[in-house]
Amino acid sequence: MKKEKQKAFGSSVAFGDINFPKHLTPKIIHSALFIHNADCKEETVKRVQHCVKEIGEQDMSYAMALLVLPTLMNNMQQTEEYKEWQQSRIKTLN
Repeated sequence: MKKEKQKAFGSSVAFGDINFPKHLTPKIIHSALFIHNADCKEETVKRVQHCVKEIGEQDMSYAMALLVLPTLMNNMQQTEEYKEWQQSRIKTLN
């Protein structure tokens, strides 16, 4: 039985139909999901190494940025500057 070659990340979407920003292409999102769904830390490391080989360092930096975005947002929301801004928005809306 002949083995089929694995399709590249994001190849199922026609790039000609949609003008993706370079940091949100399907291959970057698929890579981020592939890494996110690893069962353990060791598997995560293996998946990161695999994705770097598949999509390159620049695209991998975009995928990693997607993965750390929730943490960055949470950290930012804990700052005094954000809390002050949030309070000013409440006053403006009322």
